[in-house]
Amino acid sequence: MISAVVIRPLRCLLSGTALLSLAGCAGSESGATGDDRSARATLKEPEATFPEAFSSVGGVRELSNGRVMVADRLGQALVIVDLAAGTADTIGRQGGGPGEYNSPSRLFSWLGDSTIMVDLGNTRFTPVGADGGFGTSQPLMRQDGETMSLIMPEGTDRHGNVYYQARAFAVNPGSLGADRPDSARIVRWNPDTGVVDTVASVGLPENRVERSGNNVSMMTIPFSPSDDWGVTWDGRVAVARAVGFRVEWHAYDGRRTVGPQVTDAPVTITQADRESWLEARANPPGGAMFITVEAGGGGRSMRAGAPPRGGTFVGPQVDDGDWPDVKPPFPPSGLSVTPEGQAWVRRHTVADAPPEYDVFDHDGNRVRTVLLPDNTRVVGFGAGVVYVSRTDEYDLQWLEKYRR
Repeated sequence: MISAVVIRPLRCLLSGTALLSLAGCAGSESGATGDDRSARATLKEPEATFPEAFSSVGGVRELSNGRVMVADRLGQALVIVDLAAGTADTIGRQGGGPGEYNSPSRLFSWLGDSTIMVDLGNTRFTPVGADGGFGTSQPLMRQDGETMSLIMPEGTDRHGNVYYQARAFAVNPGSLGADRPDSARIVRWNPDTGVVDTVASVGLPENRVERSGNNVSMMTIPFSPSDDWGVTWDGRVAVARAVGFRVEWHAYDGRRTVGPQVTDAPVTITQADRESWLEARANPPGGAMFITVEAGGGGRSMRAGAPPRGGTFVGPQVDDGDWPDVKPPFPPSGLSVTPEGQAWVRRHTVADAPPEYDVFDHDGNRVRTVLLPDNTRVVGFGAGVVYVSRTDEYDLQWLEKYRR
């Protein structure tokens, strides 16, 4: 048997028996300039808060009428909420058939004001119309001979393209985990035409591999630098480089704009940081997917599903020597893009400090820094607003909207 765990959205997290890491890092050309964070803003009072809590906000998508589609992964619900009225309508139902889902996760804008919903439990993604109707689903996992490929949408554009980070592994006990690459491709794929293009490459975090018979286990080294990326609706890709921290943009026609390097002092890792990292590994804040591939007896099978929160982690354990002295500039899955084409990059800060996001313009210049309330994270953007998920003392999540 070969089993693999894919964790999403924390791309650098670890596996039970084998991890397909979901992150990156690559070089750049511009010289360092550094800047001061003179333009700082604090999100203080929300413009609106939905009156009912969610179990786990996996995705948020503002519709053209101002209402908001929300995917609750653990609550296994897809809803459209009206923040002004404080009401919600459930779309579809739990299950594995048409018009159904199991662990809905990330949401992306799609053609005609529709939305692509990533359904982790059913290992597929599905277009959802503005009227709540469901389109034809596409599988997240595809097999080509001896190779299994994961097509996990991480962006879309108005041209009808889906963007994902190329991830493939051999269904072969001797191959899994061998020759671990240090970079991966960002792929632009058109489901209608079948055209596939490579947009950029991103570097992967450092991993430790352990083998026992036919089982291969991988563990991402804590706080290992890894790039992140996002896509605007017009098809531009923002890439945040963790080594030589900067943001670069890849235009739809292939042109690249590289921003200046940001030279902030690194943040020292404390015991509180270690404990927080281990907690995030056990309970990913934005959702996760476990994929198990079994090979034997002349056949193969695959199962997928969302792991329970608070479960015991199985796999390589963290040694004292695995911890670096300082944090990289930003955590995994720390980059989000606004409808106007700015990149928000969540920064690593000292333990217990409020969340902090650097905002970069279309040339890769840092233009300001935004501080969020404690225990919050950015989950989406709308016209002039940012949607934030706030976790309370009971681990319930509350959707808030702030003017930005």
